[in-house]
Amino acid sequence: MSELQRFLPQDQELLSGLLYRVGYWISNVDDTDEGNESEQIERQHMIGCLTKISKAGKAGALINEMALESLRQQQSWPRWESQNDHILDSVAKALALIKSQGSQEELGAFIRASMMVATAVAHAFREEPENTPDHENYFSWLAEKANDLVLSLSDKEAHKDLSISPEEDNALNELLSVLKS
Repeated sequence: MSELQRFLPQDQELLSGLLYRVGYWISNVDDTDEGNESEQIERQHMIGCLTKISKAGKAGALINEMALESLRQQQSWPRWESQNDHILDSVAKALALIKSQGSQEELGAFIRASMMVATAVAHAFREEPENTPDHENYFSWLAEKANDLVLSLSDKEAHKDLSISPEEDNALNELLSVLKS
């Protein structure tokens, strides 16, 4: 049985697309972009991060399946993108669902995966004049940084060294606040 099948169909839909929606939201939170280059780089990093989460043993079966469904349901991406006006409400609803129908391990993995996707997208395209994408070992560094970030939930300065825009920094802190509740 699928891990998502324990939830109602509308909740399965929410959980299936939520990690993708978080990444898309962070990608579109600032308006410093000049052209499509940043969106393409951010999407590549989001897809890479979702792929990594879908295969990560430590994430657990539910979070693996959520990431896998986000990748598998490409036909749903435009619909999910149009539903992002209230993304933080959706995150709070997913958090409540996992709290009520999941384990503490699944809850922790959901929080880490959400922050990992958001951080990956925020850091994917530096909003600096040179606009240089990060180095080749980005995902291993990111996993370590995301874990550090989640462990130090009260550290409001944790994003400062990521070379992200102020809007992305604010959005990451808003997401973190919802996930801490």
